[in-house]
Amino acid sequence: MHKRRKSEILSAAALCFAAKGVHQTSMQEICEAAAISAGALYRYFESKDAIIFALAEQERLENAELIAHLTPSEDIVEGLCQALPEIVALSGDEQYGRLTIEIGAEAARNPAIAEVFARNETELRGALVDALKRGQGRGDVDPSLDPEAATFLILALFDGMPGRRLFVDDVAPDRLVGTLAGFLRKILGSA
Repeated sequence: MHKRRKSEILSAAALCFAAKGVHQTSMQEICEAAAISAGALYRYFESKDAIIFALAEQERLENAELIAHLTPSEDIVEGLCQALPEIVALSGDEQYGRLTIEIGAEAARNPAIAEVFARNETELRGALVDALKRGQGRGDVDPSLDPEAATFLILALFDGMPGRRLFVDDVAPDRLVGTLAGFLRKILGSA
């Protein structure tokens, strides 16, 4: 019950943050959206920052799903390509896009929040860099490719899609998946 209620509060807070922004959202609005009293909310989260930290933990768990596609036993390029349908689908979710922009702006202003999201980024980047290096060692990835720079660019592309799709979303998701897969295979592949 505790875990489910906490998840419901986080979902309500994410809706509020996406609709109004972090600073413009009051704890009372989160209470109303979650159908919970203020006293009950504060038993789960002591502040808005605590809610954002919990959202960061959710992001870390989502990143773990992407990292799972990069397991040592499979072709890194194909592992990334297999993750694309989910990445593209998520990037088309309006709430996710707005929340991504809003949390990014908050992290730019709040060093404590920036630190939490930076840890997530470091973990994800490290896993992707390691996977690209493994792929180079196996001959799946172009040996002349700079793994750190390639990781930076891949994540910039993935991170930029939600914001882009908020304003221009006239390309069908299956076309995005196919084109991205083609990009990754051409840019990363050793052939």
